[in-house]
Amino acid sequence: MADLGTAGQEINAKKFEIFVGTNDVSAPYTVATNEWKLLQNASVNMGQAVFREPTTSGGNLLFTGAFDGTISGSLIFTRDEYSDGTNGLLALITANGNTGEVPQRNWTIKFTDVSGVSTNTTLTLPGCKLSVISINKSVEGGTKVDVTVVCPTLPESS
Repeated sequence: MADLGTAGQEINAKKFEIFVGTNDVSAPYTVATNEWKLLQNASVNMGQAVFREPTTSGGNLLFTGAFDGTISGSLIFTRDEYSDGTNGLLALITANGNTGEVPQRNWTIKFTDVSGVSTNTTLTLPGCKLSVISINKSVEGGTKVDVTVVCPTLPESS
């Protein structure tokens, strides 16, 4: 991938990491037990729902709803990602027997710049819930898990 821009201001999708259940992602290249490894096709969608309401004069009024965010992607399936303690897929998709709710976790997205040393942006999305896991066999022979995480609150950046 090419670097665009002048020295010190390059734009490059060098590293994109997703951590579950913590805000402690300060040390670059530290393998954290809560990091989702081998994540492909990662996507973070953030937006506000906007609704059109027609008026009697033929125009539309626009109303803005609450924040609506999602994190999605495909994981290379391993037993570790499925049953790894409180942040594994099994724990995150299992509803509490008393409340019927899946657990909420803070999900942190970390973008590391082209130098590999400093972090441009860290986004923490609080109170997210794993909504869907879809385990499937891909054509190239690996088993993948497609995931969707629903995030109800605006991210906190640092």
